[in-house]
Amino acid sequence: MALMDYPRNVDDLSGDKGFQWRFHCDLCGSGYDTAFIASKSQASSRRLGFLSGGLSALGSVTGSSGLSGASSAASSASQFKGMSADWHREHDNAFQQAVNETKTHFQKCPKCKSYVCADDWNNEAGLCTKDAPSLTAEMQAAKAQARVEQMQDQVKKQTQFDGDTTDRATLCPTCGKPSGTGKFCNNCGAPLGFRDCPKCHHQNPPTVNFCGECGTKLG
Repeated sequence: MALMDYPRNVDDLSGDKGFQWRFHCDLCGSGYDTAFIASKSQASSRRLGFLSGGLSALGSVTGSSGLSGASSAASSASQFKGMSADWHREHDNAFQQAVNETKTHFQKCPKCKSYVCADDWNNEAGLCTKDAPSLTAEMQAAKAQARVEQMQDQVKKQTQFDGDTTDRATLCPTCGKPSGTGKFCNNCGAPLGFRDCPKCHHQNPPTVNFCGECGTKLG
């Protein structure tokens, strides 16, 4: 049987009940599961009351397959050594069907020979997106990056608060409006500094008439 060309990134999901494979895109790794194919030989053996392990001796003398890669590797895989010769022949035939099914879901890049899914295939160039990136996707990515860089430049140009609060206007405790930065309120003229007690020199708020420390009347 001739060697087949097929995606090499493949997992064999076959078992005693039948055959199935999962092929993966060589670029993004996304997988495609082939249709499950039931094993006729194992179904027949179960109907006759035989266990698949009882046919291991017959399975051990099965001939090597003409298929390359995953199919022939399955003949020597430990999990398949106990299967019958009929099962292995079914396995080879089922693998060929799986490959034919998979080829409708993957494209082979003529440059790098990778098998890729539709998301990683550039139809216009006839190459995978690794060898021929989509111009539309690249342009959108470049525009997005440019917008980010422009935003960062604008932020850097803006004056940032340096933590200095000495010139910030406060609210007058008498009228409640912004008082300005002087010693008296710009709106009502009330004094903004602390009132020094002439007796104990305690610093009192400007709105009180008696010292909060010693009770002395403030002038």
